[in-house]
Amino acid sequence: MAMENPSYPLVKTVPSVFSQLFRDQQSRELSQRHVAKRAKKLRVKEEEIKLKPVIAFDCAEIRARDWCNVVTCHMDTSKAYVWRLQNFVIGEHILTPSSETESPIKACTISACGNFTILGTEGGWIEKFNLQSGISRGSYIDGSLSLQCAHEGEVVGLACDATNGSLISAGYRGDIKVWDFKSCKLKSKFNVGKSVTKIAYHRANGLLATVADDMVLVLFDTVSMKMVRRFEGHTDRITDLCFSEDGKWLISSSMDGTLRIWDISLARQIDAMRVDVSITSVSMSPNMDVLATTHVDQNGVYLWVNQALFSPSTNVDSYASGKHVRNVLLPTVSSAERS
Repeated sequence: MAMENPSYPLVKTVPSVFSQLFRDQQSRELSQRHVAKRAKKLRVKEEEIKLKPVIAFDCAEIRARDWCNVVTCHMDTSKAYVWRLQNFVIGEHILTPSSETESPIKACTISACGNFTILGTEGGWIEKFNLQSGISRGSYIDGSLSLQCAHEGEVVGLACDATNGSLISAGYRGDIKVWDFKSCKLKSKFNVGKSVTKIAYHRANGLLATVADDMVLVLFDTVSMKMVRRFEGHTDRITDLCFSEDGKWLISSSMDGTLRIWDISLARQIDAMRVDVSITSVSMSPNMDVLATTHVDQNGVYLWVNQALFSPSTNVDSYASGKHVRNVLLPTVSSAERS
């Protein structure tokens, strides 16, 4: 983990007093533990029981004390695994979709209540599971398709609304579908007209952000099913995106090396920075004071402090314009090494 240097929109060097609140150490780890010992006991190779790299996961804190509250999907794996964050161990249930054709799981989400997880596969199958029991609670089927499935092609993203009323799913072929969460019936659908590679959903305002191969971010209102915003600026593949907790900002990263902050209400970019190592993922803290990023070939997590929260006066017009991009170097020294 590293902290230093300019940061994101409205972000500056970490003040020395504030930096003491952070600890440059790993606080929790979820792992299989003792893989070598178990392999020896079972008389199998370690590779046979060791899980493959995680490609997608979701976590919900609301039921952390009751049952497993983390779900992981793994590379080329047709099963999903559950974990208990409270004691950092893998759960007893292994979730296996009941589709006729076995297919790797590509997307997952946990419901707002923390009781259910929904899995989406490469073959277009979507299924709901109870996290406490591990039992399937229904599959989402679009009856208009020739095959018994939810999408024709890979499911690239899933999201649940705040009241367990709707499930939103996105297919690689550009089809966005809204389902009744409980009955698993299709309520509405539309097509964005291009291949979708990633989505982000904000539960409070019902906005869905989609990413396509054309490197354009498009926002949809999932209630009216209409496009409300379109953001352009990235010049290479968009690697990740996330909303701020209040839903006012959309933050995106790209292989072009830039991280861009888009103000949804102003309908424009309010800041952008380019780092020397491309960003692979971004995530913003719930209180919006810190942005975390990961980078190509870098094992650390980098933290950037939100200047807007710590400056005596903040005016978005005083920051970068829609076309200006600030160049920033990643810090080379961690906080522990500096101290």
